[in-house]
Amino acid sequence: MGKNNKEGTTYYRLLWDENSQVYYPTALHPSEKNHTAVFLKIPTKVIPVIFLPGVMGSNLKNAGGEVWQFSVSSLKKWPFASPEKRKLLLDPKTTTVDDSGEIFNEGAEGKKFPSRRERGWGSAFYKSYGEALDKIQYLLNDGDILVDNFFRDYQQKTSRQQFVGVDLGAEKGESALTDAEVDHSYKFLYPLHVFGYNWLQSNADSAALLEKYITKVMGTYHGRLAVNKVILVTHSMGGLVARHYSENMGGQANILGIVHGVMPDLGSPAAYRRMKIGERGIISMIIGDNAEKLMPVLAQSPGPLQLLPGITYGPGWLRLQSSSGTESLPESDPYEEIYLNKTAWWRLCEQDLLLGDTDSEWTAFQDRIKRNVYKFIEELNGKYHPQTWLFYGASANNPSDAFLTWKEHIPQRVQAELSSRKDAGKPVNLSPLRTHGLISAGTPGDGTVPVTSVRTSSPCIQAALATNVDHEGAYAIDPVDRSRSVYSGLSDALVFTVRSVVKIMQQVPVS
Repeated sequence: MGKNNKEGTTYYRLLWDENSQVYYPTALHPSEKNHTAVFLKIPTKVIPVIFLPGVMGSNLKNAGGEVWQFSVSSLKKWPFASPEKRKLLLDPKTTTVDDSGEIFNEGAEGKKFPSRRERGWGSAFYKSYGEALDKIQYLLNDGDILVDNFFRDYQQKTSRQQFVGVDLGAEKGESALTDAEVDHSYKFLYPLHVFGYNWLQSNADSAALLEKYITKVMGTYHGRLAVNKVILVTHSMGGLVARHYSENMGGQANILGIVHGVMPDLGSPAAYRRMKIGERGIISMIIGDNAEKLMPVLAQSPGPLQLLPGITYGPGWLRLQSSSGTESLPESDPYEEIYLNKTAWWRLCEQDLLLGDTDSEWTAFQDRIKRNVYKFIEELNGKYHPQTWLFYGASANNPSDAFLTWKEHIPQRVQAELSSRKDAGKPVNLSPLRTHGLISAGTPGDGTVPVTSVRTSSPCIQAALATNVDHEGAYAIDPVDRSRSVYSGLSDALVFTVRSVVKIMQQVPVS
């Protein structure tokens, strides 16, 4: 399509061929009229952006088909699944990533990049990420507006141009975008890829696969890369995978920077709560609403166990309250005092719920804690990529588990039954698990990760934004409260994410 701005001159857009290469459209004009064709220059160099989902955020399958995916065939099997079936299906040794999931707005980029399916979007759990990924890609790929402006009578601002000067109120490193930074960002293209991973397996194993994936992505854009590095954007546990690859596997040299969303940096007591009483909310109908359903799955899965609080989280996050007083644990070492404890009623894992040969299952669990969980958590502690940007939930509207309390509580009907049996000479001693309820602290956070799990003091952390997001919907498009959002059409978390990508890419010069 061309536009005649003055007599004898026509302006044209460049087009993309099947190989994502720019080509010049044929322009035929009589040579005797000295007609001039002008082709508008567009960016062709690429800086890949890779999104890492959180726990339960990647689709899984096994030899029998779908295991974990946002589809009727997958979801309908869970509400009535027995503990045995759950343990069998959600086995880290037999499951792999399923990239056949639904994709929102497939084909939106045309021939500019490989398809969204080829870029891994089908591996992301659709309910959590479908629309969010589309919006992030749009915000990083709206440079066509600048070309369109040449062919119309008014000038439309791009999203990034509208972010110029917007103050998000970050607690650390607040720095609004400038015109120069935004202009520089439009010198490059940002194809968004998704690294789906098996969230049941160790995050160290997932990090090893991330290394291979980054190599594959950079190979996809051979000859088009602006720099031999990528930008990572992570959700929740995906941040731990990214950091392990970057800081413990020598991957830092392949990464321009990392944007973390609601990362459980120091671990979260919520991981203990899930083991002991199951998940809560709507998701509990799927993953499991009690210990009998969920503990056999989590006990065999290193990834979720690596979300437990490490030593640096601090002492006293588990409290035992009774009529005789309150005891706070751990005193110093949560691994020995809680996770590997085999006898105390408030221990993390109950051997008799592990199913199968419970002796061998307990031995395997102990080994998992010592070799996979302790090593992963403690070796990662305090390590960050030097270009780290993060946002986290800090709202009292999303009550979280900064600490948990086992509170003594015997229902009145149970008390009456105990009294009746005692009077009849047949007293019954109830397990403390029957006489105590696990109570959340209800402290500020995102509903899963409390503020106490977030560390912002490292000099590697360039900016940190405390905002109002819930854990699963951390990358939701709409702001929770439009009247309080700095940019009414988008959540502060999304604006921060895009702003961080723009800040990170300033390291890349135009060649």
